[in-house]
Amino acid sequence: MVMRLSKLYGKQIYSTKGNYVGYVDEVLIDIDQGKAKVLALGLPGEKVGIPYERVTAIGDIILVKAKED
Repeated sequence: MVMRLSKLYGKQIYSTKGNYVGYVDEVLIDIDQGKAKVLALGLPGEKVGIPYERVTAIGDIILVKAKED
């Protein structure tokens, strides 16, 4: 699948358990592999990243696999 990175900015992120996680502030890519590696969240006062391999779906929102309890 090919997608412009700019389409991801500002999208809301939810976990597969239905919890709001944050929104995409930045996308970190591995230039050598040409792949997205991390979605950086826009949270007040902190930077948190979600490994891109946890992304399960992208549409109107981004769905990421919830951490195991």
